[in-house]
Amino acid sequence: LCAVRYTGVAGAAFRQEQHRRTLPPGQEDTVTMTVTYTEYQPHLGDQDALKLTVAGAVQETGQVLAKELLVRLHTPELTLTVMG
Repeated sequence: LCAVRYTGVAGAAFRQEQHRRTLPPGQEDTVTMTVTYTEYQPHLGDQDALKLTVAGAVQETGQVLAKELLVRLHTPELTLTVMG
């Protein structure tokens, strides 16, 4: 997991995990990774995103598969209601 600047330049990874799974053909599995605000906040600027890269290998062939997910974070809107 790393921050990506609005220019597309990726920063250094600030979180790495390794999970080993052996799955039969056609089977799926889910791995959950929770990242708190205090963990990613020091790495992000105003217009940055988080990039998650996942890789796996086919044991029999050694073929490597990879997938990237880019997550853009948005500042929540502030709504004010003036009374009276």
